[in-house]
Amino acid sequence: MRRSTRTVAMCTMAFAGALILSTQVGCVKRKSGMTSAEREQVKAYVLDELPSDIPNKVDVNFDDKIHMLGWKADPMKAAPGTTVHFTIWWKRTGDLDPGWMLFTHITTDNPKEAKGNLDCVGAIRIEKKENCTAQLFPPNEWDKDKIIVDAFDYAVPNDITWSTTRILVGIWKGDARLAIKNADSSDGDNRANVIVLPTGVKPPEPPPEPKKTEAPKLNAPKFGKADAVKIDGKLDEPAWRKAADTGPFVQPGDGAAAAPDHPVNGSAKIAWDDTNVYVGFSVADKAPTSPFKPTDVDPHVWEKSSAVELMIQPGDLGDNKDYYEVQVDTNNAIWDTHFDDYNQPVEAAAGKFGHMEWKAGTKSAISIEAGVGYTMEIAIPWASFDKPRVAAPPKTGDTWRINLYSFRDGQKAALAWSPIMGQGNFHFAPRFASVTWTGEMSGTPAPAASASGSAGPVPSGSAPPSASIIVKPMVPPPVKMIPKTQ
Repeated sequence: MRRSTRTVAMCTMAFAGALILSTQVGCVKRKSGMTSAEREQVKAYVLDELPSDIPNKVDVNFDDKIHMLGWKADPMKAAPGTTVHFTIWWKRTGDLDPGWMLFTHITTDNPKEAKGNLDCVGAIRIEKKENCTAQLFPPNEWDKDKIIVDAFDYAVPNDITWSTTRILVGIWKGDARLAIKNADSSDGDNRANVIVLPTGVKPPEPPPEPKKTEAPKLNAPKFGKADAVKIDGKLDEPAWRKAADTGPFVQPGDGAAAAPDHPVNGSAKIAWDDTNVYVGFSVADKAPTSPFKPTDVDPHVWEKSSAVELMIQPGDLGDNKDYYEVQVDTNNAIWDTHFDDYNQPVEAAAGKFGHMEWKAGTKSAISIEAGVGYTMEIAIPWASFDKPRVAAPPKTGDTWRINLYSFRDGQKAALAWSPIMGQGNFHFAPRFASVTWTGEMSGTPAPAASASGSAGPVPSGSAPPSASIIVKPMVPPPVKMIPKTQ
């Protein structure tokens, strides 16, 4: 702040001689940019204490200089065509040079979706310069520890299409904003993200995602010696990050995208080495269930369990000859069997489906996060495929037919990697995905395949050579992060 030559001289004398204390006090008195009339105009918006009846108390700390202490909206709904009266209570606690001003941005539930601002709307924000480059009562004019009442109106447009309005506030100067020190109150861009009102408007339904009707093609990389994985259900080794990703599973019958809250939303990763084929599943089954034990032999997993299913036909023949089925549930109970042809042989009345004496030698483990879902790690030895018409293990560049499924509740809830498209049931090999076994992994992830889905449930089976289950304690679902915005 600029001072006159006479004032500076007086300050120097006071400091050097320590003569009169009152002179020193006069040297540091803040010079106001407001007139006496303007001071009188905003007097009603300056309080000594914070009212006790504020409905929404907060404490948003702007760089230890300004605190937002609370807010009120009347009414508490930003309905189309209405006017909402807002009140925000502020307090200045630190030194602040001139030029800082209040801002208020209007957004939807997505803070990036700007819908205007109210920077110079309200009793203390009256525009003093064109284009709102100065306000009547800016923060540097507030007396420390006084409560400032910031009142303004928002006229809600008649044509809004969003269901939630957010009022984001902060302090700005030029290209800078005062930093919010308590991050939980910030939108990530130094705007206080605490004022949220419903609008009562139901937003239009987003267009449906296109159906994925093509059977996927995927290149599955080979684990090298340094890429060994431990079958513990966690999928946390670096090698899994380089494995091929199926993308999200889809509706089995028509390839439609699964709803976000589908009970078995899932995806998988696939890789191989000279000993095993590896599949890692991630399934958002929040309450997985199984009545079986890992030691049960060929239990009817598909009838009662939360589980995953693998259909494997060695080679790229797609003719349903000599294919294998493995199901693993969330208690590590396994059903496995081998079929000569499409659903053959089957003696349903006797509970026989395929050649149930066949055993996949499956190694599997599950990690369950209650309220969130589970991951499952599966390794099947190539040596288990005892009637392949092609080499097993495959040679680099060979292609096999594979389909993957997640399900629960007697397969009433089920999703698939490749959709069957009404051409049969889960056993229909011409609709299985094509998996090509490629060379050893590099440092970059393998390319993902296009996702697809699969139809009607059919029995299956498998048994438990190696099993482990890890159950994690209940944890709250992860908080959805709101993207940053300008």
